Amino acid sequence: MKFQYDVVVLGAGPNGLACAAYLARAGARVAVVERNVETGGGLVTQEMSGFRMNYHATYMMLAELMPPYSDFDLEQDGVRFIYPPVQVSFLFSGRKSFTLFTDPGQSAASVAALSPADAERYAGLRREVDELCEKILIPATYTPPVEPIEQVELFRTSGKLGERMADISEMSPLEYIESFGFSDPRLKAGLLYLSSMFGLDPEEGGMGFMAPIYLSRLTHTALVRGGSHQLSSVLRRRVEEADGDVIVANGARQFVTDGAQVTGVELDDGTVLSARAVVSTLNPEQTFLKLLPQDKAPAEVREAARNYEWEKWSLFVANWGVLGDPPRYEGYPPQVDKSLIAVMGYETADDVLAHIREIERGDLSRIAGHATVCSAHDPLMAPGHVTYGTPHALRWESWAPYDVPWESEKRRYAERAFQFWSGYAPNLKRMNVRISVAWSPRDIEAQLPTMKRGSIKHGAYTSLQMGYNRPFPECSGYRTPIPGLYVGGSSVHPGGMVIMGSGYNAARVVADDLGLNIWWREPEAVARARSSGYLPALETATSSAPAEELK
Repeated sequence: MKFQYDVVVLGAGPNGLACAAYLARAGARVAVVERNVETGGGLVTQEMSGFRMNYHATYMMLAELMPPYSDFDLEQDGVRFIYPPVQVSFLFSGRKSFTLFTDPGQSAASVAALSPADAERYAGLRREVDELCEKILIPATYTPPVEPIEQVELFRTSGKLGERMADISEMSPLEYIESFGFSDPRLKAGLLYLSSMFGLDPEEGGMGFMAPIYLSRLTHTALVRGGSHQLSSVLRRRVEEADGDVIVANGARQFVTDGAQVTGVELDDGTVLSARAVVSTLNPEQTFLKLLPQDKAPAEVREAARNYEWEKWSLFVANWGVLGDPPRYEGYPPQVDKSLIAVMGYETADDVLAHIREIERGDLSRIAGHATVCSAHDPLMAPGHVTYGTPHALRWESWAPYDVPWESEKRRYAERAFQFWSGYAPNLKRMNVRISVAWSPRDIEAQLPTMKRGSIKHGAYTSLQMGYNRPFPECSGYRTPIPGLYVGGSSVHPGGMVIMGSGYNAARVVADDLGLNIWWREPEAVARARSSGYLPALETATSSAPAEELK
């Protein structure tokens, strides 16, 4: 069977749904294609015996700041974000700790209790990272990337903050943290872990600009009330309300072409969806090497797709449903029990670096990571009615390699993580566990093939794979050299982590090329960044390398 659309979007993750929703409301006839039986990509929430568990994405670093949240009034249909004021605690031996709050003053006071000499240094870091995020980094998320030379020139000529941003961009995340001169090794360990939690190599040169994002936004982290999947469910509803079609349990087999142009998609069941434009939110290997006929992609694009780098390590996630009190961290300050995230197992920055290198080698001997009691902040994550005990949903995350025999190691590793956590919270008892679910990097890949090797950000964050270079310069502006084919997933600027920037930016480019009504306004933060000189003027912000005119 054949169907005619204006736009076909491959992948119903956050970026695909966002892109489709904007285009459908702009008047395009849109179809979204998803190989899984459910939409949402990494926004996976499953219920077992009344316990709700986020198998994958949990921590929302931008939440209401994502333009789709307000543009589609997601709150109206129940998307609520929960911001615990006590954000993240770092636990050390000897019952020592420090805690970061949404309130910078409270954070500095906690740092002072651990290391008085470092309190003002941390306050300075917090002021800087919050300002960089507000004025430069978040606005840059929701606009197409700028060529590196042009971006540096903009920073160098835009004043003191821009100059600082240019300097930071030449550093590694480790060098950025060290530039503040912290004296206490435990504080450096905590901040280094925070900047590296989701796969950023702290020693990667030219990636210092990512550290302020994590150091700021992981003190403003939210949970989606009722589970992460609620976010994608309402976004899907917006697509369908605008007469868009969402096709599930049916993946893409190959692109349909007419001469040099992509004119549609053939699905696994043989259905052909014709379209004026196809937007792939899949990874470069899937898009350019598997779906596109070999003779349709320029040689340099195929070579770049073959050489695309995946992350060197991934995440191991374990969820438990327990009956009993939530974890009590005996001997630690009371705020630790209230933290959204508790980080355990690192005493120095060298511990963090050593663990990363061990994971790269496939060494699972060390247990360290972070934990969250989801139900302590969102009661909807645990059963509402039980006849005995207090139910709680627990979550553990830690760095993990891909190349280990997870089939035999997964349960053992989850059990080791639970016992390690109970060393800090002795009231955690194995006898109280009612259900247990773990996801290894191989499970991530099996559920979400775009995340090859469990690559949660759809590709490594390196200086050669970020911004204008993501996934490679020929496709960095969401257009590709193949007419009719666009890219809009996490392997394109600004990357992954459920921020919807790629899908948002791609929608504007496609709408412009198809002559659609661009009904949404650019975020005010982006306009302010342009007026301050951190971003180019609007008329030059879009890539100057469009595909050939669409038929």
